[in-house]
Amino acid sequence: MSFVTNSLDFFYGRIRTVILFFLLSWIFAGFCLGVHTFKIKRDIKEQRLSTVQSALNSYLLRQSSSAGYQFTSQHSPPSDLDFIRISREKNQLLISSENRMVFKGLVELTPSSHGAWIDILQPDQSGSWILVSKSLRDGSVIQAGMDDSTTGIAIYRKSVATAYLLFLLAALPSLCFAYLLRYLTNRPLQTLSTHIKYGLEHKQATLPEGNLRNNDLGHVYQLLEQTFSQNRHLIYEMQSSLDNVAHDLRTPMTRLRAVAEYALQADKEDHKLYRDALSDCLEESERVLSMLKVMMSVAEAEAGTMRLHPEKINLLDTVEDVMGLYQYVAEEEQISVSCDLAESDIFIFADKTRISQVWANLLDNAIKYGHASGHVAISIKAIDSNVIIRFCDDGMGISESEALRIWDRLYRGDRSRSKQGLGLGLNYVKAVVEAHNGQVTLSSTIREGSCFEVQLPAGASGATQHTEITN
Repeated sequence: MSFVTNSLDFFYGRIRTVILFFLLSWIFAGFCLGVHTFKIKRDIKEQRLSTVQSALNSYLLRQSSSAGYQFTSQHSPPSDLDFIRISREKNQLLISSENRMVFKGLVELTPSSHGAWIDILQPDQSGSWILVSKSLRDGSVIQAGMDDSTTGIAIYRKSVATAYLLFLLAALPSLCFAYLLRYLTNRPLQTLSTHIKYGLEHKQATLPEGNLRNNDLGHVYQLLEQTFSQNRHLIYEMQSSLDNVAHDLRTPMTRLRAVAEYALQADKEDHKLYRDALSDCLEESERVLSMLKVMMSVAEAEAGTMRLHPEKINLLDTVEDVMGLYQYVAEEEQISVSCDLAESDIFIFADKTRISQVWANLLDNAIKYGHASGHVAISIKAIDSNVIIRFCDDGMGISESEALRIWDRLYRGDRSRSKQGLGLGLNYVKAVVEAHNGQVTLSSTIREGSCFEVQLPAGASGATQHTEITN
C-alpha cells in the first residue's frame, strides 16, 4: 500500500510539474501575441490618422487663395474623407459627400476632437471614426473625419481573430515544450540518482565519474561525494570502535562466566569457595556496569539530556579527593603525582560529581600512558575570572594526527589500544567541561609527554543550576 501511495505521489508530482511548465509557456505565448496585437492596433491607428491628415492638408491646399480660404458647400470633400466641418464661433459649415452622416452627433461633437476610432455620438467611448482637427489663420477650426469600420478596424479585428486562433493552437507546442523542459531539467537529477544508486549498491566511498561535475549540479555532486566519503569513514570508525568495545567487554564477561562455572563444578560443601566466586562475579559485573554507565553518560552528554546540579565547591578539595583515589594505582605504576596550588582557596560553581569525574579521567590517562618512574604534575591557578587546571605527564605523548581525534567518541589511538579502556573518557571530559561553560585543550610532544588544560569560570559565573549538557 505504501509503495502504491509513493508511486501515485511521484506520478502526480510529475503531472503537476508538466502542468506548471505548460501554463507558464502558454501564458507567455499569449502575452507575446497580445503585445503583437497591440502593436498592430497602434500602427493601424497611426497610419489611418496620417491618411486623414494628408487628405485634409490636400483639401486645404486646393481651397487656399491669396485672399484666404474659400469654403462653400458645393465643394465636395476628398474621397479619403467622409466629411469636413468648418467651425467659427457659433457658425458651422458641414461638407459631406454622402447622406449617411449622423448630423446630430457632428453638431454636438467638439470641433477640436482629434484621434482614431472615436464614437461620434459618445466621444468617451471607442468607435469607428478617424477625426483630425486643425486651426486656421482666420481663427476658424476645420475638422475632417473618416469612417474606418470597413478598413482599419476590419484589419485589426482580423488580426485579433488570428491572435486568438494562434493562442489556442499554441497549447500543443506549449505542452510539448513543457515535457521537453521537464525532461531536460530532470535529466541531471536522474543521472545523479543513478550514480547514487550505483554507489550504494557497490558500497563505494565515492560516486562514479560522470559529466555532472561541470554543470549546474556540480556543487551538489561534490557535496554528495563528501557525504559518501564521510559516511564510509564513519562506518569504518564505528566498526573499529565497536570491535574495541566488544573486546573490552568480552574480558570481564568471560571471567564472570568462568568463575560461575568453576563454582558450579566445585565441592558443594565449600561455602567459602561460593562466597569467593560470588565476590568475583560481583566485581566483574561491577566493571561491566561501570563501562556501560560511562557509555550512557557520554550518550546523554551528546544528546543534551544529562542534567547538572551546580554548587559552590572548593576546587582543591575535588582534586585532592581524586588524587587519593588514584594513589595506589600511581604507586603500582611507579608514578609520582604532585599538585601545585597558586592559592589556598579557589572556588568554582559546578556539579561536584561530574567535575570530579573529569579530574579522574584526566589523571587516569596521565597515569595509564605514563612510563615507570614518571611524574604527573597538577597545577591550579586563577587568572582574571577564570580558573586554569593543568594535568601534565612525561609519558608517550600524542601525535598531531591523533590530537584532533582524541575527543571523538570511541576513538583510541594506535599506541593506546594495548591499554584497557573504551575510548570514551576524553569525549566525556570535553562534554562536561563545555557544559560548565569552559574549554579543554591539549598540548603534546611525542615521547616527551602531554598536558591537558581545563579552563573554567571562577565563582558563580559558571554553569547555572540544573543546566543541561549541550555538546
